[in-house]
Amino acid sequence: MKKILVIGSPGAGKSTFSRRLQKKINLPIIYLDQLFWRSDKTTVSKEEFLSQVKLKMQADAWIMDGNYSDSLFNERLNACNTVFF
Repeated sequence: MKKILVIGSPGAGKSTFSRRLQKKINLPIIYLDQLFWRSDKTTVSKEEFLSQVKLKMQADAWIMDGNYSDSLFNERLNACNTVFF
């Protein structure tokens, strides 16, 4: 497991699961919410968001936490080797 997607319903515990998994296998976590939301609770543009997702996907290993089905979901699914739903 080097590239992992953690997906599920809002409030289902994706981030809690991702943090616990990270402690066990020591992979960096990419929170899609952190890429999408600014600290002032506004959102980045879709172009900026997708650009950041693409950039993060290029890393050798990651746990990617979040759904965002319109954010390169098929590409993220193809790039990963494990999915937790």
